Amino acid sequence: MQIDPSAADLFLDYVDDEVSLERVWEHPAYDVAREHASVLGRDLEREDLRKAVAGEETPFSFAGVENLRANRDRIEGLLDHVRARQTEWEERIDRNLERIAPDADTADVTLYLGIGYEFGIGTRSGAYVGLNEPLFLERPRQLLYAGLHECSHVLHERVHRTIAEFGSTPMESRSVQWQVFNAICHGEAYATYAPLAVREVDGNLGAGDHPMCEDYRVLEDDARLCELVEEYDSFRERLRTDSVPRETLFERMFAEPRLPYRVGCALLVGLEERRGLEAVREEFTRDPVEFFEAYDSILDRYRF
Repeated sequence: MQIDPSAADLFLDYVDDEVSLERVWEHPAYDVAREHASVLGRDLEREDLRKAVAGEETPFSFAGVENLRANRDRIEGLLDHVRARQTEWEERIDRNLERIAPDADTADVTLYLGIGYEFGIGTRSGAYVGLNEPLFLERPRQLLYAGLHECSHVLHERVHRTIAEFGSTPMESRSVQWQVFNAICHGEAYATYAPLAVREVDGNLGAGDHPMCEDYRVLEDDARLCELVEEYDSFRERLRTDSVPRETLFERMFAEPRLPYRVGCALLVGLEERRGLEAVREEFTRDPVEFFEAYDSILDRYRF
């Protein structure tokens, strides 16, 4: 895999009026953003980038544009930090992607570093992480973890085609919602699990004030996991019998308390404890619905 920081460089050059908006917009990093936006029903256009830099609220300014000029020097410093460690980070990401998906080809996986749109995303086209994020500016090592998380999504999407299959599919029916929820839970479980070994080696399991960091703190809090599994069970039972509003589905997948990330990762940790790392690897390519049916009992330790 490779890390490509050129989108962030171009974005800063655009802010300085040194390159055109078109050059930024045509960068492959923002192809990833457009692909992701289409799945969520966001109408992401070139003018949204210009307006976001000018301080207007657009789909491009969901994350990463606020206080951009004030953070300029820190962003440059973060880019220098990454470049000084780029080879090491690329090797670390490669090794840990192979740890969860040993048969996957990571040679053409690119982690784009940019500014704007989202904290981090991953599609078949590549992974993207926005640098104008307080967590990264204050704790640069967190960028490595986030990059590994998003790169795992690239591999997962290439196997399961969740975005390709469901991106333009109406989500009113219960059967579609059931498949989507399981697919997202499976993808986020592996994406959260992917940096876990690196975090443990670093002694950095949950340091930082961000939902991503909380994803790891809860792994050491059985009481909190019991609450999360109860919520997870309740929502899954609801989906077994009826559909929910699209907004409710997306909220339960991506908003607090981030059930796919936290419950999913706890399940994979339990699977590794019970059957070893090889089982975790084998299940990366399994149908998500079958996966959660097969291993639901691992969560029984958090049920009363």
